[in-house]
Amino acid sequence: MWMQPMNFCLRLFKNLTLILSLILSMATSVGAYCEVDVSNYVGYQIIHSGTVTGYVDDNGVQQDDFEGCEWGRQLIIDHSLSITCATYGYSYSYYPTIVILSNGNSMVACIDNEMYDVQR
Repeated sequence: MWMQPMNFCLRLFKNLTLILSLILSMATSVGAYCEVDVSNYVGYQIIHSGTVTGYVDDNGVQQDDFEGCEWGRQLIIDHSLSITCATYGYSYSYYPTIVILSNGNSMVACIDNEMYDVQR
């Protein structure tokens, strides 16, 4: 008789575990992502993920798109943060996702699956 409550608890635990894993998989699939060969970034860790919400052009005017990186270009992230490009690469996108990685000495940003060297 005492086995029935134990079986019920075990089934409940399994069901809750399944539901939690589904919720976590959905939560991690939404948001910023980056498809690159991560073997080039051993020792790096993600320090921020979000959206590039604009950049500051050569005249100091804030734009609301992404037109790639130029040395010294300030990118606006999530409307309130910024990083500075340390490399050149052209791309055009409106509000692309960004994942910033750092190894403590250098930083790289993955924007629309392209890697850029960046600085704070």
